[in-house]
Amino acid sequence: MSATALAAVPSPRVRPIPWRRLAWVTWRRQRTTILATLALLGLLAIYLVVTGLQMRSAWHTVQTCTPQRSRSCIFEWTNFKDTYSNPGIFSALFIFAPLLIGAFAGAPLIGRELETGTFRYAWTQGVGRVRWAVALLVPGAISVAALDGAIGAIIAWHDRPLWEADIVTRLAPGEFPATGLAIAGWSLAAFGVGVLAGFLSRRVLPALAAALAIAIGLGFVASNLRPHYLPPLKTSSLDHVPGSQDIGQWWTKAGVPVSNADVNTVLQSAGVRQIDAGNGNVAVAPGDGGDPVTYLLHHGYTQWTSYQPTGRYWTFQWIEFGWLTALAVVLLTATLLLVRRRDA
Repeated sequence: MSATALAAVPSPRVRPIPWRRLAWVTWRRQRTTILATLALLGLLAIYLVVTGLQMRSAWHTVQTCTPQRSRSCIFEWTNFKDTYSNPGIFSALFIFAPLLIGAFAGAPLIGRELETGTFRYAWTQGVGRVRWAVALLVPGAISVAALDGAIGAIIAWHDRPLWEADIVTRLAPGEFPATGLAIAGWSLAAFGVGVLAGFLSRRVLPALAAALAIAIGLGFVASNLRPHYLPPLKTSSLDHVPGSQDIGQWWTKAGVPVSNADVNTVLQSAGVRQIDAGNGNVAVAPGDGGDPVTYLLHHGYTQWTSYQPTGRYWTFQWIEFGWLTALAVVLLTATLLLVRRRDA
């Protein structure tokens, strides 16, 4: 009796699920969060547009007032400065907005799946865990960057009269990260931190708290690093360079830096005293000896000021956006590698 070899039945090759279907599933799952975020940002944008139009009208009144040194024009300028120079709580909101949006968008993406256990279903549907994760992370990263970038453009439009009036500089710590490309970079970095924290903690709320804490700490580090992206310029002029961000001041005599103690000694002999104004700047309080700055200048001292010019704004924006985006890419890549290695 001869054995009959059974022919192997070829199994049909399973095609991967198209990316457009994965994008549709992602939209269905995240649409509530996306629409709620859009609504909040829409309200913020309306507020910025309304107040921005009011501020531009007031600034136009100041610019067209003549003669500039008249009492009425000085009143208009003072009123404009007092009204719009202190944004209050909204300044902090603009700084923390990209961090909040990025962290709130990133922490639940994978963290909620792991917390609820639904990842076991999602990872066994023939999609592939990496494709599934990419379908979540890439649209999420693009969305938070685009939304925050749009808000940053509106904030820049809103604050332009303050830049032109030299009330607020574009390089100021409270202004720079909320405008230009930097705001998109910060949202991407917070998003990357949130995604990785969600995967590692497997809980949404702890991941969100950790992401916000890390992002805020990173912002503090960046605020100290930013003035040194490029070597600062220095000037011996006593006039403020329009639009620049001052970094520090010091005195020299015959080209040699002079300590504050030595300057104090000289000022005391002239009947004046020196006080620390903070941020590395030194102020002097006049006494019986006349103007202290004039006294020091007449005795061979030179006051130097280091600063970053406003012309470096976009260079600094690209630098900050570059390293923040690189950090986000590293964090998201690390998350994908961990997802690939994790057991379902």
